[in-house]
Amino acid sequence: MTHTPLPDRPVSRRGVLAGFGVLGVLGALGVAGCSTTTPGGGSAKGAATETDSIKFYGNALGEDAQKAAWQAVVNGWEKQSGKTVKPVVFPYDQASTQLALAAKSGDFDGVGQGPWQVLVPTGILADVSDLARTMNLPGKIVDSFLINGKLYFIPVNASGIGMVCDGRVADEVGLKDAMSVEDFAAALEKIKAQDPKVIPYAAVTENPDLKDAVHWMWGWGSEVVTDNLQCTIGDAASVAAMTWYKGLQDAGLVKGGVDRSDARILFAQGQAAIYDDAPLADSFVKTNGGSAALQAAIRPLQRPVFQANPSYNRFWGSGLFCSAGEGEATSKDFIDYVATNVSAATELYKESSLAPADATVAARVPGLDKDPFQSAFRTAVADHARASAWDKLASSAEIDTAIGQGVAGILAGQTGVQNGLNALRKNVQSILSQNN
Repeated sequence: MTHTPLPDRPVSRRGVLAGFGVLGVLGALGVAGCSTTTPGGGSAKGAATETDSIKFYGNALGEDAQKAAWQAVVNGWEKQSGKTVKPVVFPYDQASTQLALAAKSGDFDGVGQGPWQVLVPTGILADVSDLARTMNLPGKIVDSFLINGKLYFIPVNASGIGMVCDGRVADEVGLKDAMSVEDFAAALEKIKAQDPKVIPYAAVTENPDLKDAVHWMWGWGSEVVTDNLQCTIGDAASVAAMTWYKGLQDAGLVKGGVDRSDARILFAQGQAAIYDDAPLADSFVKTNGGSAALQAAIRPLQRPVFQANPSYNRFWGSGLFCSAGEGEATSKDFIDYVATNVSAATELYKESSLAPADATVAARVPGLDKDPFQSAFRTAVADHARASAWDKLASSAEIDTAIGQGVAGILAGQTGVQNGLNALRKNVQSILSQNN
């Protein structure tokens, strides 16, 4: 997914670092192109076989916020299968580099979580299309990750970066799902008039999170990057979108110098009425000291629409992938367990507020259907999420960084909107051309 970052941390900043790191590693490996060779002499091809144990690469078993839930999931699979999981734990911000190094040494052998895209050029990943066909996953999301008809990643959670608001304020000023962008701006003006100390909309205005500009460009009708990897940034739609976005900042309805972490704190402390986040936004209110009243009032808001265009949210989620060949059957069984076993899904939901991507499984998780925030988030945000055309590329983090930097220059007034987006288009297209 994006490289599927979990949002309980400054994900984009880490993603940026991870992106640069993996580029260096991939460059050293000579696998930045679309080679299908397996580096390091570690051929993972051959018939899919069973093994008595599998490695599990990722950060889930090494972080306090996730460890208990994932350990319960691992224990459940080991008990059911009679097989063993051997964790290979590394920090999230080292995921790209560590996975690439494992591929280089021929050591990647099992299941991984994190930026699966960086392993696609190595040719060592298993096609998990067969697994996906047995699940009730969001079709548009799955389709967006197909590469030459193959799927290398099973989403365990599938949602989007959407808007959340203080429902008390929303009711006072008339904020509604999918209102027009004009009415939305008018509602922000009302919030500002009611209390000038409150930021009406703590939208991201500082990197590393300015890739959020993408969902606004989509909403105005720009593809940003087409399916055949042509960048359209700088077209009339994207210029209009960024002119509007900068206009909110110029009017004081959006505050400059705000990244995602800042926005979470501002919202939790009642200093902002609206911001953008993943479906764990309600938990961030608690962890950032939000009042009980705000915890009860937070609710998702469907992104406002420009004219008759549909609104979109950038896809957010997490999931698993595995190596092909020896142990592939066992790895796929583990992935299937994590994605579809109700007990496993319940553990992940209880401990981390992550709802399963499989709709059939989600319907069976106790309490999930009675969770008003998660239920509303699925309708208001996840149902309108789409992945970008570059989310399946090894250069995805680099492109997100470039977009963020380009938009940051525009918001800072260092360049005009049209000129800034024209330069950004050239930069993004250059990355696309060099890495694909």
